[in-house]
Amino acid sequence: MEYDEEGHWQDNPGTASVYTKALRELIQSFVDKFTVDTDRIIIGGCSNGGYMTMNMVLQYPDVFAAAYPICEAYKDSGITDKQLEGIRNLPIWFTYAQNDTVVPPADYEAPTIERLRAINPNLRTSVFADVHDTSGLYTNEDGTPYQYQGHWSWFYFFNNECVDDTTGENLWAWLGKQHK
Repeated sequence: MEYDEEGHWQDNPGTASVYTKALRELIQSFVDKFTVDTDRIIIGGCSNGGYMTMNMVLQYPDVFAAAYPICEAYKDSGITDKQLEGIRNLPIWFTYAQNDTVVPPADYEAPTIERLRAINPNLRTSVFADVHDTSGLYTNEDGTPYQYQGHWSWFYFFNNECVDDTTGENLWAWLGKQHK
């Protein structure tokens, strides 16, 4: 999320990272070195990685077949309508918890999702009220599921529990279907 050469990141107003070009070059060097189906390059990440996911698709909208930002930290106020137009057809699946205090959804993904819903038919979401144990292994003393910090919504992704709120589709299955 560093947006200047001084290393500032915590107050990023929604601007591109100083690492944008370097990450794009890294991806391209991988594509050049190995056999890669360039119609199936998918990008995703959690928190700062979710920020970089959005950063990369906003800067290079034609490179990726799909994106899955999780608790993404790219401020909606920094995303222009022109940038959203560039990803109007990109399949994107957002995952976050409503009680995330590290990356408050009202400043980040919620308004971006609202804006994208109007133009992107390939938008999916998994929105959770909170992040709690679903395995049954971790409980509070009273037997209720242990509740984690709301920012940790990647638990649901890695536990294969992300299901689109509207379609009922599973995220991992959805990822396998994506291509340009």
